[in-house]
Amino acid sequence: MAKVTRIQAGRYAVDDGRCIIKNNSGWLIVDANGAHDFGPVPTLAAAKEYVESGTVPLRQHNFSTSHDRRQSKKEFNAYLASEAKNGNPMPAILWIIVLCIICGIVVAVRGY
Repeated sequence: MAKVTRIQAGRYAVDDGRCIIKNNSGWLIVDANGAHDFGPVPTLAAAKEYVESGTVPLRQHNFSTSHDRRQSKKEFNAYLASEAKNGNPMPAILWIIVLCIICGIVVAVRGY
């Protein structure tokens, strides 16, 4: 389990040499050389979870606010990316197949 310590506002150090940095669009995980490792993830908690376990969790959101809808989309995209990076591209592949089926149905119904 990796230990995360705060360096300064918007910057956290991980004991394995990586850093978590606040970016405009979320949180980035960079390796010891400063190269991009993973991200952006929507929250610091999701970044810490990725550093500790290698995956990004999906949480329940209140969809009545636009902020929570945006956070949910960001978390879902981060989840798909973390699974693909860990060698499991199946969730991303299934998501693309579902989107293609939906687009095909829309095109068939609309008659284009």
